[in-house]
Amino acid sequence: MKLLLAIEDLRTGGAQVFGMRLAQALHQRGHQVWLYSHYPSYTNHPLVKQVAPDVPVLGFEAGVPGLEWLSRKVQGVLRRFGKPFPLREQLVERHLRQTMEQLGVQLINSHMIKSDYVAAAAGAAARPKVPLVITMHGCYEDFLHKTTEPEVTMKSREALRQAAAVVYLTQKNLEIFSVPGVRSFDDIPHAQIYNGFDGHFSAPDKLPTRAQLGIGEQDIVFGMVARGIAEKGWAYALRSFAEISAAHPNAHLVLVGSSDYLTGLKAANTNPRIHFVGFASNPIDWVRLFDVGLLPSYFASESLPNSIAEYLFCGAPVIATRIGEIPQMLDVPGQGLAGVLLEQNGHGLTNPEALTAALLAYLTDPALLAAHKARAALCFDKFRMERCVAAYEAIFAEAL
Repeated sequence: MKLLLAIEDLRTGGAQVFGMRLAQALHQRGHQVWLYSHYPSYTNHPLVKQVAPDVPVLGFEAGVPGLEWLSRKVQGVLRRFGKPFPLREQLVERHLRQTMEQLGVQLINSHMIKSDYVAAAAGAAARPKVPLVITMHGCYEDFLHKTTEPEVTMKSREALRQAAAVVYLTQKNLEIFSVPGVRSFDDIPHAQIYNGFDGHFSAPDKLPTRAQLGIGEQDIVFGMVARGIAEKGWAYALRSFAEISAAHPNAHLVLVGSSDYLTGLKAANTNPRIHFVGFASNPIDWVRLFDVGLLPSYFASESLPNSIAEYLFCGAPVIATRIGEIPQMLDVPGQGLAGVLLEQNGHGLTNPEALTAALLAYLTDPALLAAHKARAALCFDKFRMERCVAAYEAIFAEAL
C-alpha cells in the first residue's frame, strides 16, 4: 500500500513518536510510506532520524519564502484572542491534497485532532478520493469537551463523519461518540489497537551508564520519562523521593525530559541523587538503567502512555496513576499488576503519600521488586510492534 501518515508536528509527544514508529514499521513490512507534518518548522530532526530513519518526511510548503512562518505567527496571535484563522489551514489542506495526488497515496492515517480534520478535507477533495483512518490518542475528549473554539468542534465532528475507519487506544477515547451531533460509533469501522513498540538501544559507545551519574550497580533507581509539563506529575515524583531519600542512600531518581518547566525544577534541586538528564532521542537508553518507572500523571488526555511501554520493555515495574488505559497496560491476567496504581482527580494525586509508600515498598522488599519485574516482562507482550502493525494493516484493508 501507498500510505501517508499525517501528524500535526514531528516533535516529542506520545502521538508523534508512535506515528513515527508506525511509519517505520510499515515501511519495514514493504509498504511505501511517507510522514507529513502540518508544522515542519517544529520538526525534531534528530528524533525523526532516530525513530523513523527510512521514512521520507514531507510538510506544508507555502511556496513563498517566509509565508509559512508568517501564517503560523498570525494564527497563534489570533488564537490567543479567540479568533479563527482559516487561511493557514486552507493552505495546508491544498498542499496535502496535491501531495497525495502527486504520490498516488491510497490511504491517509492521521494522528492528532487538528491533523484529522485537515486530512479529512484534503482526502475528500483529492482525485481519486483518499480514505482517512483516524487514530485517536485522547485529543477528542480533551478538545471537544473543553475547547472554546466552536470551529474546532465543528471541524472535528466533520472529520469523524468523513473517516473511513477509526483506531482507538482506550475505552476513554470513545466518550466523544456520546456527544450530541457526533457520528454514531456503531456506524464506523473501528478497532482498538495498542501502540506498538519495538525498542532498540543505541550503539554501545553511546549508551549512558550508572557510573557516569555516580550510581552503584546495587543501588535502586527510580526513573521517569514524559513530556515536560506539570500535569505529568514531575513535582510529585520529586516530593516523594525527597521524603525517602535521607533514610535510603542507595536510592536515586533519574528524570528524562526537557522543557522550561523542568529547567525550573532542576534549578531548585539540591539533592545530588536526583539526576535531570534532559532530552533523549532514544529514552530506553536511560530506561534500561531503571529498577522502577514512574508516571504519576493527572494529564486529562492521558490514554496509552508510550513511557509505560518503554518501562515494561526494559522489565521495570511501574508506579502510575489510574488514568486512561494504564490499569489494563499493567495487568497480567491471573497474576496481578506489574506495579502500583495511584488515584488522581484531574488536578493532582488524591493521596500523594501513596506514591511515597510505593517507593518505600520497592526499596525495602526485594521479593516484591523481583516479582513485579517478572510481571513487567510478561506485560510487554501486548505492545509488540508486529501485533500492532498487523492490526493496522487489517483496518487499512477494511477502509480501502
